[in-house]
Parts: sequence; structure tokens; C-alpha cells
Amino acid sequence: MDKGRIYQYQWFDLALLSVLAAISELMGSGLLSVWSSDFYFSFTIAVSLIAMIRWGAVGAVVGMIGGIPGIMFSDMNVFGGIMFYVLANAFLGIPMLLYGKRNRDDIAESPVFLMLYVLVSHICLSAGKGIVIFFLTGEVTGAVDYFGATFLITVIDLIVCLVLRMRKGLICDMRNYFIQGEGEQNEKYRD
Repeated sequence: MDKGRIYQYQWFDLALLSVLAAISELMGSGLLSVWSSDFYFSFTIAVSLIAMIRWGAVGAVVGMIGGIPGIMFSDMNVFGGIMFYVLANAFLGIPMLLYGKRNRDDIAESPVFLMLYVLVSHICLSAGKGIVIFFLTGEVTGAVDYFGATFLITVIDLIVCLVLRMRKGLICDMRNYFIQGEGEQNEKYRD
């Protein structure tokens, strides 16, 4: 498959995952406000983590777009909402930026690496939220508070990723997936 078609598929895939993340956030935030509950859950972060394994750091866009519905249900002003729900979510991409162009299948195929990836991503997200909280309110414990408040969500995200990794082709480095698929297809034509 040529690079142009891979990029078309990449943007289509990221758009679908972004819509899925936004719907998840809309449902989570909406139910939180309707039920006046103290517990919040959304699959936005899990979907973003999967998008980053599939496409690299650009998959953080899924988490940023997924955070947009949170602005609608927030008591923050629009600027604060954008900072907290969208820009802070970009910190999810830090582990993937540091990982670079290496084969992301190594993360998806190893439960230990996947667990570390989810945990480090959550720490980076907590740092991003903490920076925004400090910027908006001056509170210095924002990162620790966010990490503690969302740790159960992180565990659920990890379980979701571990379960979904069993399905071949769902959580994998998509560029390698296409290259391997093309190689298998070429072998069939030679036989």
C-alpha cells in the first residue's frame, strides 16, 4: 500500500476514533451532571491510548478532541475549559514522542510494556492537568489530586487495553500492519 493511501486511512481512522472519544466524553460528562454523581468515567483516554499505539504521537489528537464535550458541562470559563479539557490532554502524547519511531507493536504485544505505557501516559496526563490547574488557580497539588482521583479510571483503561490487545489488528502499529499485509499479499501472488 502506498504512503498516500496509508495517510488517508490514518486520518479516517483518527477521525472515527475522535468521534468515538467525543461521544464517550459526552456521555460521561452528561451522565455526571444529570446524576450529580461524584464518580466520572469515560473511555476517551483509552481510545486515545489505542490511537497512539496505532499511529504514534499524532493519536493524542483523539484525546484532545475527545475532551471538547467536557467544556460544555464544565463550570469553568471557555478559556479554562479549553486549557483543562483539550490542551492538557495533549500531554498524553509525551510517552509516544519519547518512544519515537520504534515499532509500537512491542508495546501492544507485551502486557508489561502496555501496563507501563498506560501508567506513564496517565502520569503525563496528570502532570498536564496539574500545570493547567496551577495556571488557572495557583493550586500546587493539582497533579497529585488528579492522579489520585482518576487512578481507578486508569486501571479500567489498562484492563480495556489488555483485553483489546488480544484482537489481532486492533491495537497495533498500523504502518507495520499495512507493510506486513502487503508482504503477505505479495507472497500469495508468487505462489
